[in-house]
Amino acid sequence: MLLDVICLSFLVALLRGGKIREFPKFNKIWLLGVSIALQLCSALIPSWGGVFISVAYVFILGFLFHNRRFEDMRIFMVGWFLNAIAIWTNGGKMPLDLEQAKKLPYDLAPVMNGTNFKHSVLTESSNFPFLTDVIYMPSIIPRVISIGDIFIMLGAFLLVQRLMNKPISLLQLREGKSYATKN
Repeated sequence: MLLDVICLSFLVALLRGGKIREFPKFNKIWLLGVSIALQLCSALIPSWGGVFISVAYVFILGFLFHNRRFEDMRIFMVGWFLNAIAIWTNGGKMPLDLEQAKKLPYDLAPVMNGTNFKHSVLTESSNFPFLTDVIYMPSIIPRVISIGDIFIMLGAFLLVQRLMNKPISLLQLREGKSYATKN
């Protein structure tokens, strides 16, 4: 989900005159690596997908917590928390609105038959349906996203802007200003 957002973020930062002067020193980056490995395991062993995804979210939380000094990482944490609630209260999988998902160019059979490692079908019995994947997002890679995903994408975008020494404050976004502020 984030690869295209991160690429777009770098492109915007470069167009705004940003440069990578020094890659930030993230704390406990190995937690992120374990999380990614667990998510890959969930794809390889779909019957355990919910367990792997749930545990992966704990490792992501650890990584985010240890890097909360980055202001934008806190926005990312809000998104993580919202997604975690939806996933953990729905058996380790993110419910997906099939009506929105039908707009996607992907095969939905694994979701509908319960073999998808990451998603389940959104039903009336799904917990916190407003936090699940219910928002269709047409883009380079079309997808159905959640409110949590919006926070994650915003946090990632703003973090890249800050790392390239051209931070954008939320106030500037709200007011539509395009100039950068100094740290």
